[in-house]
Amino acid sequence: MGLWPGDDYFGHRYTYAAEYVRILRELWETGRSDFKGRFFSMNDCRLSPRPRAPVELICAGQSDQGLAFTAEHADYNFCFGKGVNTPTACRDSVERLQAAAAKTGRQVATYALFMIVTGETDAEAEAKWALYKQGADLEALAWMVKQATADTRPGSGSSALHAIDLASMVNINIGLLLGSHATVARLLDEVATVSGLAGVLLTFDEFVSGTEIFGQRIQPRMTSRRHVTPLASAAE
Repeated sequence: MGLWPGDDYFGHRYTYAAEYVRILRELWETGRSDFKGRFFSMNDCRLSPRPRAPVELICAGQSDQGLAFTAEHADYNFCFGKGVNTPTACRDSVERLQAAAAKTGRQVATYALFMIVTGETDAEAEAKWALYKQGADLEALAWMVKQATADTRPGSGSSALHAIDLASMVNINIGLLLGSHATVARLLDEVATVSGLAGVLLTFDEFVSGTEIFGQRIQPRMTSRRHVTPLASAAE
């Protein structure tokens, strides 16, 4: 569509984004911006009505440059869970973000992304996962690889390169928690032990039923969620 700003953009995209965010915050907080920068020049730009509450920003970059931007400007950061049934493997991502935030003196909450594939038994869940891998859309995966490798100089820990790791491209290498309801509950309790992790962002193979199963069959088994009223009791 003629909109791509060119490959050089990869080298300055976070500088570009930082100017963009600064303008947004000026408008949200004061209603005016006269910002003059490398990429943007605002002349008495005004916003009305302004938000009544602070507008919070979420980032998901995992490269060193991405984490530095997050630590400077964002309120929340999403990181990949990693591997299959390795619930604490995301610890290094959490620690890297916390180290970046310590340099800016800001509080940034990290949430890890996990996919849940579950069943009545471990074997049932494993059979589902095998079926999903057999039905992979190879054309779509090839397109994803092409897009993720457009940046020929990705930074350390790049989320784009993580997504196309051959280990599990079927679900873009989102950390997979696989097994029975009891197994997944135990794995999520292990996730909760990761120091500095504020919470998790969950996705499911079947989203509506998966959400219901999580609330009714998995969460009540989690020791780390004992303070949460089970959905069945709340409905009563």
